[in-house]
Amino acid sequence: MEQNEKSGKLLEVKDLRVSFFTPAGEVKAVSGISYDLDYDEVMGIVGESGSGKSQEAYSIMGLLQSPGKVIGGSITFEGRDVLAFSKKEMASFRGSEVAMIFQNPMTCLNPVYTVGNQLIEALKAHDKSISKEDAAKRAMELLELVGLPDKANAYPAQLSGGQKQRVAIARALATNPKVLLCDEATSALDPNTTHAILQLISDINKRLGITAIIITHQMSVIEEICSHVAILDHGAVVEEGSVKDIFANPKTETAKRLVFPNSDV
Repeated sequence: MEQNEKSGKLLEVKDLRVSFFTPAGEVKAVSGISYDLDYDEVMGIVGESGSGKSQEAYSIMGLLQSPGKVIGGSITFEGRDVLAFSKKEMASFRGSEVAMIFQNPMTCLNPVYTVGNQLIEALKAHDKSISKEDAAKRAMELLELVGLPDKANAYPAQLSGGQKQRVAIARALATNPKVLLCDEATSALDPNTTHAILQLISDINKRLGITAIIITHQMSVIEEICSHVAILDHGAVVEEGSVKDIFANPKTETAKRLVFPNSDV
């Protein structure tokens, strides 16, 4: 869909509820999350450990692990009911429309293949008609896009943590997704590398028009890259608004703890 044809909301999450059914009973992980995501924006979802932010993301991607289950609410992507997707539809949706970047980039990287080969295989898996030559050319374009033009022949073990995360981003971009869902993608990185990765995501958003959701426990990450944020606590959104407004006047105790982590507020 072209920029001028985009209308409505890209993603709508309404009263999403997720529980884990264990031998000890039901554990409510998400208890009513609602938010809207606009085209081309960078939105933040922030919360402390156990707030439900990752389980909400996995629900969108169809990656909830047993015994987790969505028990209520809705997830709508461009007017389509994501929770009603068949396994085949979800497999197509995951990657081609929404791609996920994880905290550990080795989740999507194979240690025994070069970076270039892994990108080529990702491109060929997404587009069965692409030639190996065109896939290799596109792989080099992706590596250049993420700032690693000379790493095609490198193995993951030869890369730093930040470089691995850049390769993971390149691999996600190989499928031309509409949304990059970044789950704690910078939490294992040092501050300088975190800044560089956030700048890369911001550049991708601006240059390619790819929408991004940044999931984190750090408001400093949200402040740097996001325009809009939803703050989670105990599986529900307790505060939502522009990043500027929430930093200027956090209303809930959860927001105050996240905005002022080193104070007694």
